[in-house]
Amino acid sequence: MGKDAENPQFALQKHANSLKHGSLNDLLCGEGNQSRAKALQLSFHSLQVDFSKQRLTENTLDLLTQWADSCGLEQKRVALFAGEPVNLSENRAALHMAARWPSDTAAPEGMAPTVSLCGQQREKLAGLVRQVHSGHWRGVTGEAFTDVVHIGVGGSDLGPKLVSEVLGDTQGQRFVRAHYVSTMDGSQLLPVMQSLNPATTLVVVASKSFTTADTRFNVRTALAWLCEGQGVDAGTVCQHQVLGVSARPEKMDEFGIPEAHQLLFPETVGGRFSVWSAIGVSVALELGMAPFEALLAGAHAMDVHFQQTPLAENLPVLLGLVGAWNTQFLNIPSHLLLPYDGRLKSLPPYLQQLEMESNGKSTGPNGEPVPYVTCPIVWGDVGPNAQHAFYQLVHQGCHEVSADFIAVAGRPAVGAGEVSEAFQAQERLTLANCLAQSQLFALGDAAITDELRSTTELGYRGNQPNTVILLETLDAWSLGALLAMYEHKVFVQSVLWGINPFDQPGVELGKKLATRLYQTLTDAESGSEPSSHGIINDAGTSQLLEQLRRLRA
Repeated sequence: MGKDAENPQFALQKHANSLKHGSLNDLLCGEGNQSRAKALQLSFHSLQVDFSKQRLTENTLDLLTQWADSCGLEQKRVALFAGEPVNLSENRAALHMAARWPSDTAAPEGMAPTVSLCGQQREKLAGLVRQVHSGHWRGVTGEAFTDVVHIGVGGSDLGPKLVSEVLGDTQGQRFVRAHYVSTMDGSQLLPVMQSLNPATTLVVVASKSFTTADTRFNVRTALAWLCEGQGVDAGTVCQHQVLGVSARPEKMDEFGIPEAHQLLFPETVGGRFSVWSAIGVSVALELGMAPFEALLAGAHAMDVHFQQTPLAENLPVLLGLVGAWNTQFLNIPSHLLLPYDGRLKSLPPYLQQLEMESNGKSTGPNGEPVPYVTCPIVWGDVGPNAQHAFYQLVHQGCHEVSADFIAVAGRPAVGAGEVSEAFQAQERLTLANCLAQSQLFALGDAAITDELRSTTELGYRGNQPNTVILLETLDAWSLGALLAMYEHKVFVQSVLWGINPFDQPGVELGKKLATRLYQTLTDAESGSEPSSHGIINDAGTSQLLEQLRRLRA
């Protein structure tokens, strides 16, 4: 057996070296381009994924699939859904899929207990939502809730906020207004407190551990506002105007939240994978249970597709393989997310966390170094805004990138007559820009027509590989399917790279150092004798601490 057959990565590197001498212009406009483009476009219900502008051939996909086979992707996919401890560092399963599993569908045996727990909590969530919407659950003074302040950070904030922004416009009905607070400096919380009535505000505290400093300090300030605004103590507020969501019921008990107002999600559901769980309660409070359940249904449909579809036709698998090809074999260090729909403005930061916190690692589960680059730097913005910000660098700068363009084919009619016509013109312009930029990323100067050549300066680098993801419409179901597709992409890449995507040890040390520095600043402001609190005494930090003491005095 030859070396290529023994080592799929060796064969892929050799193949990548041969493709480096070609260009996307050759692949898209040369011989056989139509059949290649057709083979590289796949669909899942109303979701279309076009890989034709990637620097690859059908042979590339065959080699990538062989690599996935050699890594045991299919067996590890079975282990994931069977509830085996795929999160090796914490010796636990990763069962975010259980939070969206339909109650009337049999779950894999190892997942069944978690599906049952999530189903029970979803029923409790629905009951709390009904109480708020009907006015049966009221605040301290007996007034009905008009606003929900959702306090969380990371996965406890980004997912619900994204869904709220997307579906808030799509659904056309809000039962209450939802406000999302995450920044530890209070800059998001202050305008909320200035504009809302404390007597009609419900606070949702969303934290898996219920100990995260960012969330804890925001909650403390919010409780002080609710207490002062209504002339009551914190215990009374917690009894009537706080809803807790956590994996630690004992922490919610200590905080003073009654069991009736507590929602649980399992330890096996990671924070950045948790929007499907009780963490999504603010979405249901704001928009109702129907869109929340449709979101879960779309995600579950993608779960089934990921489980049952052969690797060569499997959208999350192909998305993961193509991304790994760009990062590891074409040596492209960063990946752009470019949604051409303003409702998806929070998709880039959501996927930043999902991908970089999951796969931003250089060691395997046993601590051994990974001998290649893993996750790319993920960044982006709403496409039409990005065109006026960083596209200049992408088109004519020195940096090589890959990209996902995400577009929505249509949305419900807005207005009538001239208003409707004007809005449809805007939709067409947005879609035209998406396709034009995708083409220019790929072709560079070759995209300039003879008609434009005399008036257009050359220097568009091109050859920037990109995928176009097209949604027929942006509704709850399609959003669920889209997000679940990216979740499974992350898992696929973790298998290829031999890393654990379900822990985040690199996040924790900074939090511990910040706690000690916080105490040092507190000592200084209280007049206590300053203490190092075990801080490394580097000259730069010491200097900054002294400046802060002086400026805050």
